[in-house]
Amino acid sequence: MNEQTAAPEIVRAGRDWVVASKPWGILSEDGPDTPGMPALLSILLKERGIPFEEVRTVHRLDRTTEGLMVYALTKKGASALSRSVTEGKLTKIYTAYLTPAPTLPESGDLRDRLFFDRRLDKSFVVPPDSDRRGAKDAVLRYRIADRFLWRGLTVAETRVELLTGRSHQIRVQFASRQSPLLGDGKYGSRVNRKGPSLFSSELSFPWEGRTEAFILAPTRPED
Repeated sequence: MNEQTAAPEIVRAGRDWVVASKPWGILSEDGPDTPGMPALLSILLKERGIPFEEVRTVHRLDRTTEGLMVYALTKKGASALSRSVTEGKLTKIYTAYLTPAPTLPESGDLRDRLFFDRRLDKSFVVPPDSDRRGAKDAVLRYRIADRFLWRGLTVAETRVELLTGRSHQIRVQFASRQSPLLGDGKYGSRVNRKGPSLFSSELSFPWEGRTEAFILAPTRPED
């Protein structure tokens, strides 16, 4: 597997679902010729003797995004988790490491209309009144939790809550405000490092009358 230096880790396995940590560079779904998270988790579950019907994808992270994901292990799990996604009850909080512009406020909501070009595999901000076919509203809420120096640059550790789920949403919304994610060359970062610095750090979903909640501390960029 090209550029994959780590394997998934199981955080907790229930009867109908499994929460796992996805490393950088691994696909959320199996590709035609490349094993993704479902195939790799199947191997781990078998090695641990954890019974399951099939590892089913119910939500996604970009290949270059690390962190918490939940997968269904049964038809019951797939149905319930997919319903939670549709109803907005599966919540994800991200930690992003930005190179912030001086004009970026410490917190707030970002609202844009985005168009995702599948041919270029890239999202673009379009005017609010754009009638561009396929353009969708995108909203996120953020708060800068800390600032620190990295290789002479000021980096902002930023907590991000997606209020909509659009392709590359976090990356393009911050980049359009001259605050790209560290190492995200596709969206304007000039920092030479492997991939954008984006983590799924908190995950929660309802299950049988209670809330299952998980937190994963991201690793700061290394010197």
